[in-house]
Amino acid sequence: MTATHFQVPAQVHARRFDDELVVLHLGVGAYFSLDPVGSTIWDQLTAGKTPEETVAVLVAEYDVNEPTARADVERLAEELVAAGLLEASG
Repeated sequence: MTATHFQVPAQVHARRFDDELVVLHLGVGAYFSLDPVGSTIWDQLTAGKTPEETVAVLVAEYDVNEPTARADVERLAEELVAAGLLEASG
């Protein structure tokens, strides 16, 4: 992934329900339901953290190694961008 920062488009809204996060694009009806790890990735990326910083958070907070965390961050970020739920820059 070449993007270093992400932002949430105006028509995208996120809401927590217990231990999951639902992210919805009101314009196209695309949505994701994120588990706790996915929610952490979302929270970090939408707070302005880089993918590298997000990987470090996952390694610190979950029982996961760096290559696995990096693959998870890259995969989810790419899926969210493809669905129009995040915009990549940098």
